[in-house]
Amino acid sequence: MTELAGQGGAVPLFATPFAAVNTGAARHFNARLVSLCESQRSASGLDFLDSADATAVELKRLILGQASTVVAGLNSISAAEFAKLHVQARGWCSIVQQTGHVPAQHFPNASWLAVYCAQAGEPDAGSRSAGVLRLYERRLGSMYRDASTSELKSPYRYGNHTWTPVPGWMALFPAHVPHEVSVVRSSTPLILVFAMIRFE
Repeated sequence: MTELAGQGGAVPLFATPFAAVNTGAARHFNARLVSLCESQRSASGLDFLDSADATAVELKRLILGQASTVVAGLNSISAAEFAKLHVQARGWCSIVQQTGHVPAQHFPNASWLAVYCAQAGEPDAGSRSAGVLRLYERRLGSMYRDASTSELKSPYRYGNHTWTPVPGWMALFPAHVPHEVSVVRSSTPLILVFAMIRFE
């Protein structure tokens, strides 16, 4: 809880962190990852990040390393204390074909969600909202909006947010935030790896 007594001025009370990270993964790594996701398409219920495959092992190291760096930077605990935390992750591949999508979801049993892009098709010039990761603003359903709140400056602005997946890039945000992947228009499938992450 943040103590506000004695503080003047406006402060953001419910800021939600979101990070877009260029992991630096090479094109040939993403090609191997795409092949692995396609080969495991029918392996429902299995933890993709628990695979002994070298590509999956490297992806897990990449995701957890980047996530740990971001989350450590957001925390007020010391680097030494943060390093003592044990990180856990469970992941799966989503292959989103043309006209397909990932319906709205959220994960209350994890603290963070990473979304890594292995493959993305060409953007749709006629629909900039196609094939994007959309994060939903929970407060919109319980607030009154008028001229004074519709154009607030960041970080006070209300509204949904979108991120366009790019191969080798990863999005990271709190797992409780509702999100979806909008309808893909490209003939090239959008291939994402989702990872639920916990620090204990």
